[in-house]
Amino acid sequence: MAVDLFLPPTEGPHPVLVYCHGFKGFKQWGHVPFIHEYFATGEYAVITFNHSHNGVVGDGDDFQALDLFAVNTVSKEQNDLEALGKWIRENGKALDLNVERVSWLGHSRGGANVIVFAARCQDYVEKVIAWNPIPSYQYLFESYNKSAWKEKRTVFTANARTQQQMPLDYSIWENLLAHEEEFDVVEAARSLGRPLLIVHGESDTVVPPALSEPLYEACLHSLRMTVPNGDHTFGMKHPCEGMESFTQELWIALDNTLSFLEEI
Repeated sequence: MAVDLFLPPTEGPHPVLVYCHGFKGFKQWGHVPFIHEYFATGEYAVITFNHSHNGVVGDGDDFQALDLFAVNTVSKEQNDLEALGKWIRENGKALDLNVERVSWLGHSRGGANVIVFAARCQDYVEKVIAWNPIPSYQYLFESYNKSAWKEKRTVFTANARTQQQMPLDYSIWENLLAHEEEFDVVEAARSLGRPLLIVHGESDTVVPPALSEPLYEACLHSLRMTVPNGDHTFGMKHPCEGMESFTQELWIALDNTLSFLEEI
């Protein structure tokens, strides 16, 4: 896994925010490499990373490893998060991190990932933030005929930015079937033992905002807010020049996220 750690210029130990990208995301996408500049104002260290099988190598911004993307199961991503959580716990003090204060922010599929991870590995988590989260992993694959997928073994999802047809192996669906209860995002929210903030764009057409309401309702200690005019990426595109290119919608998401983190 390619991992970046951004430390504030002040003395620590610093609380930590880990950013988890979504289905076709990566750590260099758009605004992601610059959010640490914002969270440094709250003296937060920020960790961004590429999932081991997201298809992007190192600091790249294109999908060169589609053979990995094709077999990127939820189990693999959960294992990635657990490995990262353990790494922070074991090495964080030497890096001036407060290993008892590690929060996880996920976008889209990453939002579902951090909710499920926090329910599974509570000891590694202080707070959870989900931006435009999917309501279930199955939601990503609703349009596919499962019988045809099983027979052909491979289907394809289009990447609008790169124009690539990205392969999806049937093992992805088999993994969801084998872990249906463990990877139930709503049930994970229900059993979540940590505070949860959901931020959803009112104009999100990829994951309509109504779909995050069951997550909010399931979690007793959750907050949910919507961002006026916010789409699935809060108006951000790739590439991004820096914080000067941040949209008003992203600023709203960031401000509310930091306020949530700073609440006792």
